[in-house]
Amino acid sequence: MSEEEKKGFKVVDRRGVEKEETRPEESAPPPPPQGDAGNRTAPGSVHGGKSPGGETSPVGGPSFLDLVLSVQMGAMVNLGMVQAGDGRRSPVNLPAAKDSIDLLEILKEKTKGNLTEEESGVLSEGLYHLRMVYVAAVKAGVSAPKAGQGPGGEIK
Repeated sequence: MSEEEKKGFKVVDRRGVEKEETRPEESAPPPPPQGDAGNRTAPGSVHGGKSPGGETSPVGGPSFLDLVLSVQMGAMVNLGMVQAGDGRRSPVNLPAAKDSIDLLEILKEKTKGNLTEEESGVLSEGLYHLRMVYVAAVKAGVSAPKAGQGPGGEIK
């Protein structure tokens, strides 16, 4: 061995070189199951249903509606509208709920004229309902729990 080979390791690029013998576990992956396996197409996805190489992706990517629904769900959780599996409601956090509602308003303004009817409707309706719940919570005097208090304001 030469002096250079003793010092480190050697990297060999074997991409593009075909193997002489292929073992069964190294063969191509099995084809995806036919029918709906939970995958969906996303007509409004970031890449328009195509991967960077140009071929169609078998799995739908995230869409604009996924983003909107995610932010709406965050607002609903912070408004105490979501019930956990044990029957408890999430604690109310009005400042965080307001931030989510404001984010949705920014999305609505910045995407004006670029949305489908469905996207525009989901965004507008969601904003309306979240604002109504927020205003009702503010009028009812609901606030974020203070340190040492439970979700309903009770002392622990």
